[in-house]
Amino acid sequence: MALAVLACALLGRWQLGVWQDHRTDNSEAVTHEEPVPLDDVLGKDAAFPGSGVGRPVVVHGRWDPAHTVYVADRTRDGRTGMWAVTPVVTATGSAIPVVRGWTPSPDDAPAAPRGPAGLVGLLQPSEDTGVPDGDTRDDVIPELSVTELLPRAPYDLYGGYVVATDRALPSGGTRATGMTGLAPVTVAHLPGADASTALRNLLYAFQWWIFGAFAIFMWWRWLQEDVLGRRSSPGPR
Repeated sequence: MALAVLACALLGRWQLGVWQDHRTDNSEAVTHEEPVPLDDVLGKDAAFPGSGVGRPVVVHGRWDPAHTVYVADRTRDGRTGMWAVTPVVTATGSAIPVVRGWTPSPDDAPAAPRGPAGLVGLLQPSEDTGVPDGDTRDDVIPELSVTELLPRAPYDLYGGYVVATDRALPSGGTRATGMTGLAPVTVAHLPGADASTALRNLLYAFQWWIFGAFAIFMWWRWLQEDVLGRRSSPGPR
């Protein structure tokens, strides 16, 4: 009985892990799509589209190092540091904040890039949880909120941001990602997996656990009736 229950528990856990892995892969699939121009997904005056979360987009323009900021309390490999964020002013005249990478502190970050920008980034929605900025005069902010960045910028901003990647540009042009000297950042937001994704594996997990519960029940009945002799007495006729 013990071996049967252990086997059922482990098999159920294995199927649950397979279910979780498939759902994660389904969510991350959008990040592997072919990159498209930023304005094809998010216009400069448009609301952030739900279908844009995690989409690879091509960003071209010019870096604006003067308005670089650092987003506090960002964890990587168990260490707490900051995101280095520099806007890219596009041909539309609006700018998109670009998370160039992770750094332990602003003092450890390389100088912000200048000149032309060209990169493939993963599109993310603005972080607007309402965390207050304790000091609006410095370059450290508590979250990457486009609303909070607007008063700092001399131009309009897109309604989201991108996380820089080292992917090649579809046009084959020269990349200028601004990532040099910084650790890459993993996107925080991805679309949820479909409800039906790997549903069969989840049902298999429950099935194995039911088998284990049934083994315990049968063992308990055997113990009561055959070992302890506690057979249930027949009811009145």
